[in-house]
Amino acid sequence: MDMNNTRLKELLDKYLDGTATEVEISEVDNWYRSFENDPAFTAQFSPEQRAALEQLIFLRISRQVDAAEPRVSYRSVRWWAAAAAVALLITAGAFFLTHKQPLQPGKTIASVTEQTTKKGIKKISLPDSSIVWLNIDSKIRYEEAKGREIWLDGEAYFEVAPKQGAPFLVHAGTLNINVLGTSFNIDAYTPDAKVTVTVASGKVAVGNDQRSHTTLVANQQAIYHAAKDQLETNDIAAADISAWTQGQLIFKKALFRDIAQKLERRYDVRILFASEQIANSLLTARFDANVPFKNVLGMLCDIYGFSYRQTPGKNEYLVYKKSQPNK
Repeated sequence: MDMNNTRLKELLDKYLDGTATEVEISEVDNWYRSFENDPAFTAQFSPEQRAALEQLIFLRISRQVDAAEPRVSYRSVRWWAAAAAVALLITAGAFFLTHKQPLQPGKTIASVTEQTTKKGIKKISLPDSSIVWLNIDSKIRYEEAKGREIWLDGEAYFEVAPKQGAPFLVHAGTLNINVLGTSFNIDAYTPDAKVTVTVASGKVAVGNDQRSHTTLVANQQAIYHAAKDQLETNDIAAADISAWTQGQLIFKKALFRDIAQKLERRYDVRILFASEQIANSLLTARFDANVPFKNVLGMLCDIYGFSYRQTPGKNEYLVYKKSQPNK
């Protein structure tokens, strides 16, 4: 396929801005199919354009490997695809997939699992010098040698070390988040319902095997609704997104039911509501680390004139209107 460099740069910039259509992404894809070996080819692009090219090539290889036989484990496939994308940009060589020997079925890759309990937050240094803050009751798994492909259950805040030619990939439920150097937060406590990705700095690409990737920049958030396979994006102020790594609790126009889920994980309690109206109340509040649970719940209730009572002998609390009978 004949594509001049100006057109390719234009398409890469549109991909970075999140405005590239499926037809335009396919145009880059077709160009990749007919790419001729030229070691100096990528030198003409800006770092961001090379990042976009790398992401697109990575996605193409992932699709090819997923369709190839013999089938190998999901973890091995994704690691191999990432390695292929790195080699492609370093050598600017074409058709790496056809020359690379496939992984042998059953071959294992040493991995590391880090997890937290309900008792605390953990700061983790990955092999590539990236930092991960792992929230309460969360878990990550990554390849021991490189650590630039992560499987997340729960919530984590990432400070990714830039590394040319080596994408940083996070799997959260069915959602994939592809990064090159940035700070962002992923809330995947309930991946079957929704996954929330918030970017504090840099850029990330968010998507899955069923949809094209959407690019997020600083102060943008994507909420993936799994049941509907819908991705909702919003502009937000992301300054406080990492506050939980220091033990703070910050809620901005959040539903009381969503706040309750975070309090339940933090304090190992159960919170019930006497009505849907109470559960759907919008609250804004900030609490420093180590504030006792009853103080937090009491102050939240005071905003709307609610009250609460504890079930005797249990860490269970019912929130109700003061005018309602205290059953």
